[in-house]
Parts: sequence; structure tokens; C-alpha cells
Amino acid sequence: MGSSAAVAVAATVAISSLQGIILSKKEIYDISFEAERDVHRTPSGVDNAIATHGSAIVFRRGQVKRIKLSSDIPLVVGDTGVRRNTGEWVARVRERKERFKEMVDPIIRSIGKISMRGAQLLRRGSLRDLGELMDINQGLLDALGVSTQALSNLIFAARGVGAYGAKLTGAGGGGCMVALTSRDKGSAVADAIKSAGGTPIITGISMEGVRIESDV
Repeated sequence: MGSSAAVAVAATVAISSLQGIILSKKEIYDISFEAERDVHRTPSGVDNAIATHGSAIVFRRGQVKRIKLSSDIPLVVGDTGVRRNTGEWVARVRERKERFKEMVDPIIRSIGKISMRGAQLLRRGSLRDLGELMDINQGLLDALGVSTQALSNLIFAARGVGAYGAKLTGAGGGGCMVALTSRDKGSAVADAIKSAGGTPIITGISMEGVRIESDV
């Protein structure tokens, strides 16, 4: 879910606002990324990019490109309730890559190709095909060793009641999964996730990034 990145972005904007400092989106990203580095050592930067900019994005280190969506993207998040240390799971993948580089490198390249094809499908609103790519991606993440039984339980429960696709989100090892579904299947997917032991959240893609709110 990128909670640490969301906190870093929110804190950056809140503190700068209290000091009367107006930061650009790039400055917010850069400052919050340094906070993420302190926590996770080698973060990708995608979580604080999304928290800063909002919307669906294509992200490469330091570069953010917003995706123009042609339709709503109904999502159901499932929280396993299992806490984990992101840095430890990133290190596990790094260690596996060092031991089995010739096998792991093609997996990582395939995940990158899935991301780029997924961006194309998002623009078209081709949700069924996008869901299938999510399932393929989950298989590759499982091969990298970052999925768990708790995540798999929620993922297969969501698929079993008609989700277009489902995969873990974040570093794996616990935390959350996300299911892509049609609008009329959201409640059924949420119920299935709950029955499988997770806490469901019916949601979608927010087009707005970080903002300042006041109750005064």
C-alpha cells in the first residue's frame, strides 16, 4: 500500500506548509524519496511518486508520466494483517538474484514488459486483459519468493468470485493484495476476501495527488 511513502509525502507537504514554503511536485518527490531511502535503503521511488502525483502513472526513476484513463478502474484491496519489513523482503529478492542471476533477470524483465503492456491496456480500458496480466505478474512475483500463503488465500478468493485479476501489491511477505473487478462484482470480491481472512477495501484510482486540507 506504500504507507511509509504516503506518510513521507504528507509530512513533507505539511511541514513545508507550516513554514510557509511552497514546494513543487518534484521537490516533494525528492524530499520524500530521501526519507524512504532512510527506511528501506533501496526503494524504487514509485510509491512516493504515486502519493505525490496521484492518478495512474508510468514510472521510471525520476520520471513520471500520467496515464489518461478512459474508464473507471474498480479495485478491491485486501489486507492480510501480516506485518513485514519492506527492506528485508527487497533484500531477499536481491540475494536470490545474486545466486540465480540467469533465471531471475528474465523474470524481472518480464515484469517490466507486463507493466508497459498494462499501461496500454489501462488507456484503452481493457480491464479483462489487464486482469490477466495481473495474474501473470503474480506468478512471476511468486517465483521471486515474495508471495505468501496469506496473500495467496486472498488472491485466489478474489479470482474465485469473478475478479478480472489479482496480485500482491508492495514488497510482498504480507501486507496487501489488490483485485481488479467490474463495478458490479466489487461487493462479492470484498466478501470473498473477508471470508478468506482479509480486510477488504473497495476503492479505485484517485486522480488527485497530495493536497492540503484544513478544518479551520
